[in-house]
Amino acid sequence: MPRLTGDGEDAQAEAGPGGGGPGGDTLAVTVAPVSQELLEDKVTTTGTLLPWEAVDLRAEVAGRVTGLRFSEGSAVREGQTLVTLDTQVLQAQIEGARTRRDLARVQAQRRRELFEIGGLSRQALDQAESESRVLDAELAQLAAEVRRRQILAPFSGQIGLREVSEGAYLSPGDRVATLRVTSQLRLEFTVPERYLGQIRTGEPVQFRVPGQPDPFVATIYATEPAVDPATRAFTVRARARNPGGALQPGAFAEVELVLDEVEGALLIPTASLITGADSTTVFVLQDGTAVPRAVETGVRTADRIQITRGLSAGDVVLTSGLDEVRPGQAVRAGGAFDPTRVRPEGAPDRGREYQVSE
Repeated sequence: MPRLTGDGEDAQAEAGPGGGGPGGDTLAVTVAPVSQELLEDKVTTTGTLLPWEAVDLRAEVAGRVTGLRFSEGSAVREGQTLVTLDTQVLQAQIEGARTRRDLARVQAQRRRELFEIGGLSRQALDQAESESRVLDAELAQLAAEVRRRQILAPFSGQIGLREVSEGAYLSPGDRVATLRVTSQLRLEFTVPERYLGQIRTGEPVQFRVPGQPDPFVATIYATEPAVDPATRAFTVRARARNPGGALQPGAFAEVELVLDEVEGALLIPTASLITGADSTTVFVLQDGTAVPRAVETGVRTADRIQITRGLSAGDVVLTSGLDEVRPGQAVRAGGAFDPTRVRPEGAPDRGREYQVSE
């Protein structure tokens, strides 16, 4: 088995400027060992944090604002009166209707007494009682109009900045403020359609937001059952707890969703693959020569790929010179492949490298 030793500069010096080394046909290459690790098949995407509930508080009817009963940015409870409009005319109408209703009740009672002793017809009694019920309905309608001039909190939450002042005249539909539930938030993001069957409710999803050093965790609770034909993606929603208020609705989120975990997965750099029409091949360093080997692949990450058949842990694969190498050709490794190291062509490399020595 080859072993990793030394520095890249020593190997290059031994190989010579043309990569010849012992025997003029020796090819200088870089290599990487086949690693065996825990592999996470994951999707990275972007999303948006939304309030769990949100509603614009708007005027239902026209009227003058007589009371603002909330502070901007404060917490309010469900059913709390937030805004009141002028009801003076309605109150006067209610007093008049109540007086007429009370009189109608007295008259209906008197006629019932007369009816019971035979002094009044049934028709006259029914008419008196009907007038009393009509006035009851009129009072209920006026009370409903009064309630329409009060804007109540439909649920408990945090109210935003107000857009009206006391004394202002509101028309139907004018917005007063926005009420949101922020103790928990909805994380909304999209996932490519090829993952449609792999997203399950109850699964955790990790995300990061600007300005926060640590990641947060949300739980998937719903997915859109249709794919957007324009983007070929579908929408996923997750619930994120926010008891301390560290997360703000509307914030951008970087989302990472782990779909599967593979224990002991064999991984190699994607640069090692030679993909043909019918097969995928890598070159393995074996006794100082390059030996082609057909492989089958699995999950692909940013710079590595899983090998499901054809290699074993500890094998060493070529990561460069693949356009020049021939089966059985003598090769000499001038360094270990590192996909994270990027430098301009011709720039000196002062970092540590590794070579394979026999």
